[in-house]
Amino acid sequence: MEQQLYILLSFISGVIFANLFTKIMRLGNSAIAVKATIKDCLQIMSINIQSAIEAYDIKYHALEIADKDPKYIEFQRRIDKQQLRTLQKTIIRNFIVSIPPRYEYLLKFDDWDSAMSYLSKELKRRQS
Repeated sequence: MEQQLYILLSFISGVIFANLFTKIMRLGNSAIAVKATIKDCLQIMSINIQSAIEAYDIKYHALEIADKDPKYIEFQRRIDKQQLRTLQKTIIRNFIVSIPPRYEYLLKFDDWDSAMSYLSKELKRRQS
């Protein structure tokens, strides 16, 4: 009788341990996946912003070729810079809000500049 009790307790503790181990592994795997997703999303965002900057440069060059007034070109530069900054803030704010609360500890940034700094460090670390 005593041996059956030990077997039953061993079985129950084994099931509990297996469930706990599985949950810990799932949490670890999901945290790794979320961290990789954050980095990949930041890369895509930075590429899109860089494309916008390059498009603006082409626009300014076209304005110069069209002999537009330098004051007008400078005005366009200021407006585009302001719109780009607003876009960067909106993108990062919306991205941060979209991260589930249980993974917020993975966010090492809170604005565009710190996000790009974080991305640069991650890419350098990956290359090392």
